[in-house]
Amino acid sequence: MTFFRQVGLVLLFANMCSFLAISQVDPPVSGDLEDPADTSEVLTAKGGAANAITDKELKERLASISSCVDMRINGVVKGYIRTYVEHKTEKAKIMLGKRLTYFPLYEAKFKEYGLPDDLKYLSVVESALNAKAVSRVGATGLWQFMPSTGGEYGLHTNNAVEDRSNPVKSTDAAARHLRDLYKKFDDWALALAAYNSGAGRVSSAIKRAGSRDFWQIQRFLPLETRNYVPAFIAATYICNYFYAHDITPYDPDMDQQLTDYINVYEGVSFQDIADATGISVEVIKELNPGFKRDYVPPTTDGNFVVAPKRVMPALIRYLNSISNARSYKLEKPEEYTSPELGDGRYWQSTATLREAMTVQEYAKRVGMCAEHIKAWNDLTHNYLSAGQKLKLFRPVFVQKHAAIKIDAPDAVKNKPSAPSVKKQEPTPTGAKPSGKQTAGISPTPPEPVRVKQWQYHTVKRNESLEDIARLYSTSVESIKKNNNCQNIKFGNRLKIREL
Repeated sequence: MTFFRQVGLVLLFANMCSFLAISQVDPPVSGDLEDPADTSEVLTAKGGAANAITDKELKERLASISSCVDMRINGVVKGYIRTYVEHKTEKAKIMLGKRLTYFPLYEAKFKEYGLPDDLKYLSVVESALNAKAVSRVGATGLWQFMPSTGGEYGLHTNNAVEDRSNPVKSTDAAARHLRDLYKKFDDWALALAAYNSGAGRVSSAIKRAGSRDFWQIQRFLPLETRNYVPAFIAATYICNYFYAHDITPYDPDMDQQLTDYINVYEGVSFQDIADATGISVEVIKELNPGFKRDYVPPTTDGNFVVAPKRVMPALIRYLNSISNARSYKLEKPEEYTSPELGDGRYWQSTATLREAMTVQEYAKRVGMCAEHIKAWNDLTHNYLSAGQKLKLFRPVFVQKHAAIKIDAPDAVKNKPSAPSVKKQEPTPTGAKPSGKQTAGISPTPPEPVRVKQWQYHTVKRNESLEDIARLYSTSVESIKKNNNCQNIKFGNRLKIREL
């Protein structure tokens, strides 16, 4: 029996993705977290014994967190917290930084489906907020969907997309899945357990225990699921009290904090999006891990594309320029205006509170995410006092991106920055002045004419527009528009993109 229990301990963390995040390009490997010991030892924060935290202090902190589950403390919960605090602090810093990218999306989706927003911490347990996390058994993405369950909720996998790694699609699916589980069990702890092991196992444990209390049926659940709610409690704790353990998150750039998304039906490459918005391809790849080839394939259902919110007007303008079938629009155009301030990307304002309230209440009032406000102002609590000043950041929106054009050297040489003044030269005998000329001022040379230069491709035998679009990381619609054609033939010379 001892042997099988030890095997179970190993399998537990092979499937749980709290810090099991691994890249799709690497072979899946098991996690390196050990099963937390059920211990009553004092939890020591970074900094040593001087920062030791007693059970009483830990209970007080857990009690201060609003949660959909009973935030109780036991040795297993403390073991998970110890792993974050003492053993895997670097991974904790990475994960905590990513909360600024994903938590706003999670909160919006859970609000849409009427779910508690603290369910966002479940993704910390599942994937450590790594959208490309893959477990040994094939569970993938932020919410670690298996292929079968993902398929039930509309998540597709093919040679172009992995919807389980698409932040928007997978979060929407997770919200619907959690809603369905809660409808079945009417208890969030049981719903979380069912998310991990399946509704059937939880229903069986309920019958065997004669109880619907997770803590009562815990011993009848699979080993991994027994520790699942404790892991959720620990993840909730560390996301709210990391500062108490001297953990400083690796916060991402503002372009990866303030984002938005749009459902795109046309085929478009990441390079096209970069050209249209001025955002680097690397940032687009980071925000859209669900696309395998740096290319958004055309589809009748659409693919959700995430981009920094500040460039959404430019992206929509571009999509309308290549689409003949539909018109893309901003859902709330009044939100996409900004003053002429800031560093060209974001502008900062200072707000003074008139009354005391929580960070969550204020965030809702100003239409922002509480996690952002806390991070921007280094807040270590959820309460704001009257008269307190807060830094707020808002985007400077890009309505249309225009790449900087540099004139050729000879054009620059012949193009004066201002009219030059010089003495009027006498007109040769018998010659007539050419054109209208003001005395003392030489005529301004005409603006140099910029000739478009194109990248070309000659169509090969059996080559399709889709093949060519993938070859050059562009879209079929873009090639059609550049060449004013709908079909191609062998030998056609096509314009791919302007140089």
